[in-house]
Amino acid sequence: MFYFLSKTVGYLINIGLVHGVILLLLVLLLCLKRTRRFAVMSLIGVTVMTVLITIIPVGGFLSHTLETRFAKPDLDHTEFAGVITLSGTIDPASYLDRGDVQFLSAPDRVFTMLRLAHRHPDKPVIFTGKDGVLVDRGFSEAEVLQKWLSDSRLRTPNMYFETEARNTHENAVNTRTLVFGRWPEKSQKPWVLVTSADHMPRAVGVFRQAGWKIIAYPVGRFTSDDLHLASLNVSGGIKSLSHGLREWAGLTAYYWTGRTDEWFPGPMPKEAGN
Repeated sequence: MFYFLSKTVGYLINIGLVHGVILLLLVLLLCLKRTRRFAVMSLIGVTVMTVLITIIPVGGFLSHTLETRFAKPDLDHTEFAGVITLSGTIDPASYLDRGDVQFLSAPDRVFTMLRLAHRHPDKPVIFTGKDGVLVDRGFSEAEVLQKWLSDSRLRTPNMYFETEARNTHENAVNTRTLVFGRWPEKSQKPWVLVTSADHMPRAVGVFRQAGWKIIAYPVGRFTSDDLHLASLNVSGGIKSLSHGLREWAGLTAYYWTGRTDEWFPGPMPKEAGN
């Protein structure tokens, strides 16, 4: 039930979709004499809100707060048992339609995994993730990446792939099972977690709740420390706001359902902070 609701709400938290639906409904209401005045006033309100969202970097602020929560560690002076990289990089549509492997949304995750796997050949490096959609379409990102790396001769002997996780909670639980089965002596040691910077707070909270000792390794940050008024790019402003809202909604949903014991996880675990 949680998986179904999380994906459904995720689709609804799309400002671009909501914006388009509202505009369509208001245009239809303009055609009716009884609702014309309401439609005109509503269109003015929507226009004003659109301009504000475009000019004021609300989405950038939301994402910046997430992205700066964790600093990137110096692994050369840090003890850790292995590396876990979360999926969300390969475009499923391109692969299912044409068989093309395209790294669209978060390629830094895979690039970082490759670099760490080569720099630390004695440590297991796990990539975890299937496909985060409601209906199974026969796609597993971990399986596709495993084959692509092997065909490209980029796969190293210390790489392992968890192919069934559909969300962050399942990433944490499934990789926990994998580590317990293969390296039980490493299960209580710190592991490096690689994911996008804005996704890191939620991922850290979920992994801690599942019993992991985590060293956050955020990648793929796209906001600047110098937030300023945005340009008149309507689609860009709407997309930025949707992106930020979706991750904050995810944090809240995971906290309310007990999948993390902190609403906004930070560098220090809750126990250590009390």
